[in-house]
Amino acid sequence: MMNELIRLLGREKTTKEGIQAWQKAQGPLTVTGLSGSIKAGFLCALQTFGKASDPLIILTPRREDVRLLRRELTPFYPDRAMRELYPIGLIHGEIDTRNEEVMAERAAALEMILKKEAGIIFVTAEAAIQKLPRPEGLMRDSMTLTQGDEKDRGELIERLVKEGYERTDQVETLGQFSVRGDILDIFPINAKDPIRIEWFDETIDAIRRFSLEDQRSIGALIKVDIMPIASGEKEAESSLFDYVSPDQLLVLDEAAAFFEEAKKSYLDNREFKEQLFSEKQLLERSQKNHLLVVSALSQPLYQAYPRLAIKVRAAAPYNRSMDLLIKDLKGWIKEGIHPLIMMGTRDKAFGTAQHLENEGVPMTFVQKGSLIPEKGGAVFEGGLSHGFHFWDENWLLLTEADIFGSRKERRQKKKIRGAGPALTYFTDIKAGDYVVHDTQGIGRYLGVETIIIDGIHRDYLKLQYAQGDKLHVPVEQVGLLHKYIGSEGTPPRLSRMGRSDWQKAKKKAQKAITILASELLRLYAQRKITPGHAFAPDTPWQKEFEDRFPFEETPDQLKAIQEIKADMEKPVPMERLLCGDVGYGKTEVAIRAAFKAVMDGKQVAVMAPTTVLAQQHLITFQNRMDAFGVRIEMLSRFRSRKEQKDTLDKLEKGDLDIVIGTHRLIQPDVHFKDLGLLIIDEEQRFGVAQKEKIKQWSSGIDVLTLSATPIPRTLHLALVKGRDMSVIESPPEDRLPVETYVAEYDDGMVKEAIEREIRRGGRVYYVHNRIEALDRIAHRLREMIPGLSIGVAHGRMTEDELEEVMVGFYQGDYDVLLSTTIIENGLDVPLANTIIIDGAENFGLSQLYQMRGRVGRSSRLAYAYFLYKKDKALSEVSQKRLQAIRDFTELGAGFKIAMRDLEIRGAGNLLGSEQHGQIAGVGFALYCRLLEDTIKALQEGKSPEEVLHDPTINMKLDAYIPDDFIDNPRYKLELYRRLGSMKYEERDDFMDEIIDRFGTPPKELVTLWRVAAIRALCRDLVVDAVTARPGSLTIRFNPHSRANPDVIRDLVKEYVPRLTFSLNPVPQLVLRMTGPATDALTFLEKNLPRLLN
Repeated sequence: MMNELIRLLGREKTTKEGIQAWQKAQGPLTVTGLSGSIKAGFLCALQTFGKASDPLIILTPRREDVRLLRRELTPFYPDRAMRELYPIGLIHGEIDTRNEEVMAERAAALEMILKKEAGIIFVTAEAAIQKLPRPEGLMRDSMTLTQGDEKDRGELIERLVKEGYERTDQVETLGQFSVRGDILDIFPINAKDPIRIEWFDETIDAIRRFSLEDQRSIGALIKVDIMPIASGEKEAESSLFDYVSPDQLLVLDEAAAFFEEAKKSYLDNREFKEQLFSEKQLLERSQKNHLLVVSALSQPLYQAYPRLAIKVRAAAPYNRSMDLLIKDLKGWIKEGIHPLIMMGTRDKAFGTAQHLENEGVPMTFVQKGSLIPEKGGAVFEGGLSHGFHFWDENWLLLTEADIFGSRKERRQKKKIRGAGPALTYFTDIKAGDYVVHDTQGIGRYLGVETIIIDGIHRDYLKLQYAQGDKLHVPVEQVGLLHKYIGSEGTPPRLSRMGRSDWQKAKKKAQKAITILASELLRLYAQRKITPGHAFAPDTPWQKEFEDRFPFEETPDQLKAIQEIKADMEKPVPMERLLCGDVGYGKTEVAIRAAFKAVMDGKQVAVMAPTTVLAQQHLITFQNRMDAFGVRIEMLSRFRSRKEQKDTLDKLEKGDLDIVIGTHRLIQPDVHFKDLGLLIIDEEQRFGVAQKEKIKQWSSGIDVLTLSATPIPRTLHLALVKGRDMSVIESPPEDRLPVETYVAEYDDGMVKEAIEREIRRGGRVYYVHNRIEALDRIAHRLREMIPGLSIGVAHGRMTEDELEEVMVGFYQGDYDVLLSTTIIENGLDVPLANTIIIDGAENFGLSQLYQMRGRVGRSSRLAYAYFLYKKDKALSEVSQKRLQAIRDFTELGAGFKIAMRDLEIRGAGNLLGSEQHGQIAGVGFALYCRLLEDTIKALQEGKSPEEVLHDPTINMKLDAYIPDDFIDNPRYKLELYRRLGSMKYEERDDFMDEIIDRFGTPPKELVTLWRVAAIRALCRDLVVDAVTARPGSLTIRFNPHSRANPDVIRDLVKEYVPRLTFSLNPVPQLVLRMTGPATDALTFLEKNLPRLLN
């Protein structure tokens, strides 16, 4: 239907005048009278009928304007890519990292302009003043690789390094490439997906996109364009205007505001003026372009150039007054004016048309793809926010928002880049790491070694134990190895081979695990049988409430809401963990759950770790529920005794629906009339004793826990099904990744960061972990920047003092909040967009991550500086933490941060002190596996030994991964591990992946894969061992074997007299053989699947 609307707009006398004026103009053309939906419609009609080249480029004052314009343009351009030329963070000094997502979006936007690709590009004033590489330099440094081209790999690798690409073992994020034999993987800075290029001799044989999740190919390409990362940095003298050709539609939105913002941004960053254009230089350059200047009102710039005033008015709001609407519609139709109504969905459009027809208004429902009738009115589906009426035309448009009030803002769907599988951190083992062998204990992994015995090549994993003992583990037993994760900073003691110490430690751990598993299952089972309140299905009020959320929900939000509501409607207590990054919409999910509970007559308690956070929740909950009469109050020590008593009385009498507070809520004097739901925010901030109280207090009621970086205990329990978990990974539309810098401490860098933030009207967090040093740092900062207003916050202050400082910072009384990690969870301060963490090496990973989440909570570009002490040798743990922060700059990394934190920090007091020793004794990965297997065994009524069944395959075959096929130890170990755990039905898929990622496999690897498939079959059949010796093949069955006895009889008859079956000493099949071991493999491949039938 939007095509029909564009056709109508194209017919407009005013639009035609605009097109002619733009086509004639030699320089800027100013068009006034345009705003909102009509601005978007006019631009679309002008580009469509004025034959302007792609892309449409729009200069806007601020990022908020980008959001509004994007919303209006999306219905007109539903399938167009919309990009933003982000501003880059400017910084002096040496830094260890730069935000790849920002660089990638910039590269893709510039590529779109240079190639004239279909799409829309938004450029804010802040980005427009930044100098760009010369277009010809960027084109020169870019390259196109085409299937069938001859291309020297060595030269290509050299060029990629020169142009800023990083060579790695495996491509995991933008700007990386890796080489494996005839295959080169690369994630071009301008691409949506990473690319796999395969050679045959010197010719490019194939180009494919692949997935970071599993490294598998997902689609073939004929060619790929690779833009440089480091191109032209020394020759960045161009502006955006140098990139745009005269036939492209370059739009300047609200010119006066744009140049005002450009001036402000230039002054904010004046120490980088050699990298910027002033607003005067930009204005001068813009006058040489074929520029369309659009604004709602007349403005003073470009007076010497042509101007055009559009006579159009916005539709008047009806505020749900259907009588007034019906009266107006009838009047317009009588006057020969053609009213069009656009509704958000097909059903709404159809229903509105029917209702109006019944009221005597001739309105036709128009299906998608149909023509709008020339007479009478029409109702159809569409997504514009507001309607309009051209003064001289005989038609007008009304939208759902004009008639019924506000509509949801559509979110731009963002792709999370570089989000690999979270659990791979448990399996990344490299030479030098401590590992745990199931039967031999804790050793040090030394790498993969190929050994030839009796002419047979085999790969072994080499381990070192106490007193220099070495163990060579056959690669097919890689499943017996686990990375050792114990306690932070404490290396484990190596086990002694052949001693009983390890078996004792494992037995002790297994005993403790069985008790814990039984307890977990008891709790889980008890939750499933404990009578809870089954909440009623959603009411119409719930739908009305949810419709008032001003944004379109992300898919993850909707899924989480569905899961939580489904739990609430069950007659057993809910216990669910909702994990999502800071600002990803967890609170809205919790608010909907709370509203559902209130609609069912139940009370809700919301518990936050700090008063400041509780206060923020109070404001958010009240704003959302104000129109529905929900009674909400806060209970904390900041309320007077009288206020607290009043709130407690209301709670007990049932005169209060929702209470929000800190751990004050679990004091003995708090009594509810009918509590139905407990929401706990940032559970990790509560102490052990408080958590224990919460557990007792919440028995039998629904519990929803919110967390941005789940602590290992909650994370682990969720992974082993100790509680249910929902994850929100989709970022909000407006959110830019925080520009993250990891660098040595430097006074100049700190001064520059603070001054820049203050100049742009923002505020700064400065974090240091030692209270004693805060006064000294405050003195140093004031000397550095005279007149700086600093508020100090730390844990030794009273809650009243702390509240005063935090609220003062929120209200703008201080430029800088100098604090310890107490700000980790605090007020949302949209204007605080720089955080400096001094001594970053001394903080835990989830702390660093949480603190970075304090900034970037608005549409402004935010900066995080992780500064470590100058000339200080960092410990391995600190290096890993800062590396992880550097790795995870992208949005939505909270879940992965928690996984990496577990590896770096160690398992710690994960499941209480009674389990801590067991984890340290056997390592976290083995502990986890034993726990999961024990739970599974207890659920199935089996012993853990049955669940842990691992068959032995002993065949004299060359079955290994040759170095000349894969020489990277990490890849080798990964493939060996995955082959060891491969399921029989996955075998073909696995071989396809090997061919895709590494090329055609050698016969040794094919044999290894065939043996792995036999092992998988033996696991399914519960076969203990398969042994091939010269002259015979033996298949030994476990007493619990699932092999079909009828098929065994048939096989014996089929192969008589060579095949015999006996029960003594154990059930086994023995085949007499005369050929090589490969014949035994063929027999097994043919007949083992039959035994499963």
